[in-house]
Amino acid sequence: MYEYHVGLAGYIHLFWFGVFLPLLYVRSARKLSTRDYPPRLKQFCLVILSLSSFVAISIQVAHAEYIDLWAKPNDWPKTLLIGAAALMAMIASMATGWRRDVEKRKWILYYFMPRTPMEKVFWAGVSLFAGFGEEIVYSGVMFSLLWIMLDSRLAAVLIVAVVFAISHSAQGWKSMLVIFAFSLCFQAIYYLTGSLYPGMVVHFLYDLTAGMMLGYWGEKLGYPIEGVQRQKAAASAG
Repeated sequence: MYEYHVGLAGYIHLFWFGVFLPLLYVRSARKLSTRDYPPRLKQFCLVILSLSSFVAISIQVAHAEYIDLWAKPNDWPKTLLIGAAALMAMIASMATGWRRDVEKRKWILYYFMPRTPMEKVFWAGVSLFAGFGEEIVYSGVMFSLLWIMLDSRLAAVLIVAVVFAISHSAQGWKSMLVIFAFSLCFQAIYYLTGSLYPGMVVHFLYDLTAGMMLGYWGEKLGYPIEGVQRQKAAASAG
């Protein structure tokens, strides 16, 4: 791996996904709680379109930089065990928090809480593109480029986790810490299985479960389908 050098496409990818977009997300997060809620279906469609474009760019960069994104797992029984254990651990660690956040009427939940049957269908699409797309962008391409540049797997893993967490800054700093830990988990799955596919599936199933459970608790606990009042949203932005 170390015989290669990062080319122009790789540097552009690192700047775009590692610097520009995280800064843009941080800037947008500061304004998010004061904006009117968009229709959820429209929001889900925009997320799917954004993620699909990110995936297309990253696949092209991977091709230009000779990064193999499609390696299959070395040992399928071991892979299934690792994936199942990781998924159960992630869900178990967050399950009580989902209900607690709904009870607290956190404003940001509006964007992750499908309520109607059609919203649930589109949320499945969001989860699919997030699970497969973000693993390609971050665990696949960005990690490989940083590993080549820094000649350190550990440094590459940590930088990717930080960037991934910052890219979710709209969810608040506590969620960023969780996302940082989850990024490390996805990288561990990649390391242990030799493939991005298990992490993609775990990521997809976790996001799908999280959205569906938030929707379930939102309906059960009376979270307004149109979102909480903006005054409450601004007060809970931290």
